[in-house]
Amino acid sequence: MGETGRDSTASYNYPRFDDYVADGGDMADEDAFWASPRAGQRAPDFVVPRLGDGAGVKLSDLWLSGPLVMEFGSFT
Repeated sequence: MGETGRDSTASYNYPRFDDYVADGGDMADEDAFWASPRAGQRAPDFVVPRLGDGAGVKLSDLWLSGPLVMEFGSFT
């Protein structure tokens, strides 16, 4: 939950969450989660933008230097 200040009460940070659920957005997200690779499985090759300059970096090119661990998620 989001807070606006240390002494404030927590507020709901998804004002349109009910609409999102009603439109099936949560089910689409859950389906995508279950279709994604699991720990220990090889990830599909794809291109990601480099943070410094936005240039594309191919996942398989990063494997050349050794094992690669990538974590995706939201820390909000």
